[in-house]
Amino acid sequence: MEPCNKRIHGGNISGDDRLSALPDDLLHTILSSLKAHQVVQTSVLSRRWRSLWRSVPCLDIDQVDFESSQSESLTPQQKLDKFKAFAYFLLSHRDAGSALDTFQLRVDETDPLHIHAGRWVRRALSCCSSLRVLRVRGYGLSLLHAPLDLGPCLTRLHLSYMSLDERFQELISSVCVVLEDLKLKRCDLCFDSITSASLENLIVQTRKPDYGQLSITAPRLTSLRLLITNSSFEFSVDEMLSLVKASIRYRSLDLDATCEDTQRKLLSNVHSVTSLELSGFLQMMVPDMEPAEFPIFENLRNLLLDGCDLRDDFQLLRHFLHKSPNLEKLTVRCCRLPEGSAGKEGMAKLKKLKSTEIIYKDYHNIRGLVCFLLEISVCVPKNSITLTKV
Repeated sequence: MEPCNKRIHGGNISGDDRLSALPDDLLHTILSSLKAHQVVQTSVLSRRWRSLWRSVPCLDIDQVDFESSQSESLTPQQKLDKFKAFAYFLLSHRDAGSALDTFQLRVDETDPLHIHAGRWVRRALSCCSSLRVLRVRGYGLSLLHAPLDLGPCLTRLHLSYMSLDERFQELISSVCVVLEDLKLKRCDLCFDSITSASLENLIVQTRKPDYGQLSITAPRLTSLRLLITNSSFEFSVDEMLSLVKASIRYRSLDLDATCEDTQRKLLSNVHSVTSLELSGFLQMMVPDMEPAEFPIFENLRNLLLDGCDLRDDFQLLRHFLHKSPNLEKLTVRCCRLPEGSAGKEGMAKLKKLKSTEIIYKDYHNIRGLVCFLLEISVCVPKNSITLTKV
């Protein structure tokens, strides 16, 4: 016997289908958490769901979804054609009056999809001039095939593996006037500055064989993260008094004295931070710098030195300890250390230091560092030193 609380009409189950009874805006919220191909698949659930995908406010088109086990019988070209056909269908059948808040596109096959990916982004933007979030991962995709006008409402822009020229520089400074969050991951940066009066969070990761220079002017910036994989690429930042958190990491095998001036200037202009992470900083950066020349980190609470060169009797660390009166936590992770004990001249007396952690590997000689920090702890009884092996 059929349960009394279920009724079947046209092959659809009603009564218990409370999800379909929700208003469109709530269903759109649910659909926005799915990948685009899953969103389209919901159209077969019932008549109620048949057209909801046409007006979902968040679209996430990912080529990876067409490389699944269900497509193992298809050739690479057939998978590519299927992906292109889906993207064209999805964007061309979208309701003209529906608002698009977020658009995400991931393209892994580059050469045959360059021009198509650019068209898809332009089509998504034409759906709605109030797009707030745009994320594009396109290997080798050039701005030549991307729209120049991203709209005045864009607040978050994440680009990965793309080629960006000087028009992108103009776009950020003149068009995206409310942009708050910018992430450039492994992009070819063919421009020389990022200038924004609204930007609050910035992440830039270069990729080899990048070369050139990039200056950053963003007075409202609160968070900055630089990942520099080639020492030939020079960064400079204007003084950022609103900056709270900064991470500057060098991941290059060819670092040399040419980085000294760049690293020194970067430190001088991020002195307002409360949290600072440095990786790959050189021992030759501070030997000839008098303590008075080193910037004062008045607000600094947390300092991480990761993979830095401290073989010059801990000069970089000494400068920080002298010029960070409010430092509370210090972490030294897998740094290059000198052999033997450090000199005791000019030992820092930090009244607020509470926690010091030394993270090391088997081959690191940490004896000198431990002795150096124990000398500090004599003057800072609340400081606890922990050793962690990785």
